[in-house]
Amino acid sequence: MFMRLLLLSLLVLFLHSDKVNANPKCIRLKTMIKQASHEILGSDYPFWYNIGLVETETNCQWKISLDGNGSIGYGQITKKAWHKVLYPLFPDYDKPSLQHFYALSYILKTGMKKACKLWQVYAWYNGGAWVYKECKGSCDYEACKKNCRRGNVCVRFDGKCLQYRSACDINYQYPVKVYHNGLKYKEGKDGIEYW
Repeated sequence: MFMRLLLLSLLVLFLHSDKVNANPKCIRLKTMIKQASHEILGSDYPFWYNIGLVETETNCQWKISLDGNGSIGYGQITKKAWHKVLYPLFPDYDKPSLQHFYALSYILKTGMKKACKLWQVYAWYNGGAWVYKECKGSCDYEACKKNCRRGNVCVRFDGKCLQYRSACDINYQYPVKVYHNGLKYKEGKDGIEYW
């Protein structure tokens, strides 16, 4: 009887292991991310991947980046690229506020216009429109990745170049990280296909 109970307990723990690894800082932001995602992207949108994005970007901490592009906040919104669009809609997007998550959802909605799967939206968020050029109308992750022909980029920390890495590797690993991080916060079924 004891062994049966032990095996059952281990099975339950295994099935919910992603939830066990959920970041308490991210759990604290979940309500705001869910609200903004549902209002901007719709109730079918699997908001937990936006939590995965925030965990991937900043470990769910408010940060002002030293990347030279003015990236800011939990989602590392690139102020240099988005300020003119976001500020009239969400004037406090560059502060730790609910508006930051509305702005993040707005950006993702913009990326969804060309995407056929969610992984493309997150790759676009991280590396720009290159992913759509590489996909050439395909939705297949591996096919798009094979078409990637970008150079190396300097990975910076505190303004210093630590290493050079393939832009293709960075950009195509990003939606994988977002996916795995997002699963920790999953509620229900994906209303939009990720892969």
